Amino acid sequence: MKDQLRREWVALMQEGVHGQATRFRLRATRLSQLMRTVSPELAAALASGLAETSALTRLAPTAGPAEVPDLLSVEAEPILSAMPHWPRSVAAELRQIVYEWHAQDALITAGLHPIKTALLHGPPGVGKTLAARWLAIELGMPLATLNLAATMNSYLGKTGQNLTKVLGYARTHACVLFLDEFDALGKRRSDDQDVGELKRIVNVLLQAVDQWSGPSLLVAATNHESLLDTAIVRRFEATIEFPAPSSQQVGSVLKSLGVPPSLATSLGRRLQGQPISNATRLVTAARKRAVLGQIDFEAALEIMVAEQFKAQSQVESRRNVVATLHEAGKSAHQIAKELGVSHTTVLRDLKVISED
Repeated sequence: MKDQLRREWVALMQEGVHGQATRFRLRATRLSQLMRTVSPELAAALASGLAETSALTRLAPTAGPAEVPDLLSVEAEPILSAMPHWPRSVAAELRQIVYEWHAQDALITAGLHPIKTALLHGPPGVGKTLAARWLAIELGMPLATLNLAATMNSYLGKTGQNLTKVLGYARTHACVLFLDEFDALGKRRSDDQDVGELKRIVNVLLQAVDQWSGPSLLVAATNHESLLDTAIVRRFEATIEFPAPSSQQVGSVLKSLGVPPSLATSLGRRLQGQPISNATRLVTAARKRAVLGQIDFEAALEIMVAEQFKAQSQVESRRNVVATLHEAGKSAHQIAKELGVSHTTVLRDLKVISED
């Protein structure tokens, strides 16, 4: 009994400090019942205090809607645009987060807490954003999204202030806080391009992830885990890797979009490793071509896939030439003039080459 009471008191203090009013009230009620056999007077005082608080709450004016910080997009009732098709390992880790949140009362009673922070990493188009949305739906909470790359590009001087407001919002309003393109702020602090503002922001993130509390789940996503400061990565309670899509995964997505099973399996092998979003766009484009060209949908889809591979082959060939000319010491302007393409195209190619 003493150990149980100690855990209940500790949990009560934690919930009070973190402003979790509903859970604090439930915890206090349970503690009052447990205290009846140990200290009837204290149990009566707790019950009386709870009754007075409830009365005051009923008389208090209703608060207006919460002010959403700039740059934070909040979806009160998020929906899925497509059914998720993750590898078993990813699905299991996501389900574990949901399970712990649904069983948080049992964890809190034992002096524990559900997973509060998760980092999702993997190549583009593998379902990281979809996972954040799915978690919000499964937990019955709004989805609050902040694109860190956009914030950095437009508001570097105010990023620290904006980030602090966003974190404060999520600490007081239950939601799934989704920090997209996390590597924009979480890159290595030794990077030569770092500035004082960025270093301060990284420190804010380190402290926030380390001490995350309140009613929200913090989810960060990145396409480039290698760019993250290891000091940040190890602070997340869950780190989930989203691998490049397998042929089976792509095939499952195509089947869910109405592609006949045999064709879905065949195309799944050809599109293996490509972003899932590519498969979705191909199916949509093929349906439009089938209607406008008055041809069979399956034939239209085959044509779209063939055209995509031809275009990819041309891009890869150009990038090979760009890489050769760049290694020979030619500038981006010189390469663009020699190949007859824009300077922007060459810069984009060089960026892709450097990332590879």
